[in-house]
Amino acid sequence: MLSVEGLVVRYGPIEAVRGIDFTVNRGEVFALLGANGAGKSSTLAAIAGLVKPFAGRITYDGKPVSGLPPETLSRAGIGLVPEGRRIFASLTVAENLWLGGAAHGSTAERQQLQKEMEERFPILGERARQKAGLLSGGEQQMLAIARALMARPKLLLLDEPSLGLAPQMVEKVFDLIAAMRKEGLTILLVEQNVPMSLQIADRGIVLANGHIVVSGTGVELLHNSDVTNAYLAA
Repeated sequence: MLSVEGLVVRYGPIEAVRGIDFTVNRGEVFALLGANGAGKSSTLAAIAGLVKPFAGRITYDGKPVSGLPPETLSRAGIGLVPEGRRIFASLTVAENLWLGGAAHGSTAERQQLQKEMEERFPILGERARQKAGLLSGGEQQMLAIARALMARPKLLLLDEPSLGLAPQMVEKVFDLIAAMRKEGLTILLVEQNVPMSLQIADRGIVLANGHIVVSGTGVELLHNSDVTNAYLAA
C-alpha cells in the first residue's frame, strides 16, 4: 500500500531524514520506532503531506504522492492522528467529529459516520455536546482517532498515540489498534512505547539520526539484542 524510497527531509540545513526506504503492506501494522529526534515524525509528516520531501519518492496505493497537499492525500485515503492529538479544544466533541468528515461524502453519510464513531467510542457519545478541551488526555486521544476515522482512511498514520497517557489508557489505545487491524485497516505506527508496539506490529524499522539501523518483523525486533539494549533494558 505504501512505498518510501530514498526519503530525505530537511529543515533548512538540518537533515532530519536521510534517505530511508521501507514498504507497508496492505492490512498490516508497521512500527516506526526510535528515540526523540530520530526522524520518525518527520517521516510521517512527509507521508501526510505536511512537509515536502527534499528528495525521494513516496508511492501510495500504486500512485506517486510525494509533495501532494494534505487535503489531497486525505481524500485519497491517508488519515493522520498527529502527535499531541491537536483536537479543537473550543469546539464540542460532535463538532470535532463532524470536521473529520468534512471533505468526505454527503451530510447523511457524515451523520451516519458520526453515529458509528459515537457507538464505537461510547464516552464520545456521552460527551458529544461537551467542549473537547474538557476531556481527559485519554478521551482526547480517542477523539483524535475517531476524528481521523471519520474520513474512512485506508492507511492510518498514528503519531505517538500513547504519549502522556496513564497505563490503563495506553492498553486501551493498543487494543483499539489491534481491533482496527482486524478490520483490515493498514496502520503506520510511530511510537516510543517499544515493547507494546513490537507485540502488535507485523513489521517495523528502528531509526537513529535519520537512518534505518535495524528492520524486521515485530517478533524479530522484540528479540533483537540491539533493540533490547537500546529500548527495553531495565
